[in-house]
Amino acid sequence: MEDRELVVKALLECYPYIDDMCDTLTRMTEKCVADGYYAVFMDEQMRLYEKIMKYNARRSGLYRIKNILEAGTGGRMPLLRARFMDGKSAAVIASEGEIPLRTVYRRLQTGVSALAAVLEKMGYDKKHILKEFGDEPLFSAMLKRVIDEDDEVARVNQAVKRTNIAPFGEITLRSNRRSRPRRDKDDRASA
Repeated sequence: MEDRELVVKALLECYPYIDDMCDTLTRMTEKCVADGYYAVFMDEQMRLYEKIMKYNARRSGLYRIKNILEAGTGGRMPLLRARFMDGKSAAVIASEGEIPLRTVYRRLQTGVSALAAVLEKMGYDKKHILKEFGDEPLFSAMLKRVIDEDDEVARVNQAVKRTNIAPFGEITLRSNRRSRPRRDKDDRASA
């Protein structure tokens, strides 16, 4: 997978967790506000203000990710919306749409490529996304996970190419030696 597609897929992987993360950040902000009532010293108050600003900045960044993805997918990419935004598995999508599972995976891959192109037109290329959201722990974790998955797929593909596994699972290791043609018993006797 290309780098820009990996970044976009990481954004898509973040989507289901955004609302829960924002709720958690809101609760943490409210706790800081409650603790502020008991903060007597100025340095305690400043630490609480800094935490509140940090939590609000993270929440704002997470909502920007959500808005970018919703604007990018719109109503045009129902398969991506079903998989990443609605949280359906590829198997469920395949059974609901009566589509072969391999076709679902292929369409998801082309959908991620199409979304990457749409986001680039919107001004969110790989560089801009990494600059804006690279410090977000959720995005960083998802990007690492997506890269690791892509590396694993590449390793499996390399192993398949090395062993020449046929499409139906038979191993076709062939030697380059030619075998001698078989001779009948009559040929041996005459020789």
